[in-house]
Amino acid sequence: MAAEFALSVVAPDREVVSTSAVSIVAPGVDGYFGVLAGHVAIVSALKPGVLEYIDGANQRHYVYVGGGFVQVGDGNVTVLADEARNAAELDVSEAEKSIEEARRALRGEESGMTQTEALVEIDRATARAKAARMK
Repeated sequence: MAAEFALSVVAPDREVVSTSAVSIVAPGVDGYFGVLAGHVAIVSALKPGVLEYIDGANQRHYVYVGGGFVQVGDGNVTVLADEARNAAELDVSEAEKSIEEARRALRGEESGMTQTEALVEIDRATARAKAARMK
């Protein structure tokens, strides 16, 4: 049996995940990276993407994170996300609508977003769509 560690994914509005895991793969700003039990202590910035974790029963789970930070150490992994949702809570069509709205803003069409906000929203909505497809 693989060694486990405590995993917590927290968004500003709620705790999204609180469980034990045997591994995670997280979307770091320099690329995806993995963590197993006993990993060296680190703090890393996250970009919008899909966090994958495997629980003690060897089941894969997917969580959308909209950026933030991860702290690894002392048998714990804590993700402080700008926004986060379990893949099962996400809707592909909703994410695709957000992508199209952001694209309209980038084309200079009528939109409630600035171009900078649109660039961020495209990254986040693309990650939400990817997570939703991984249910």
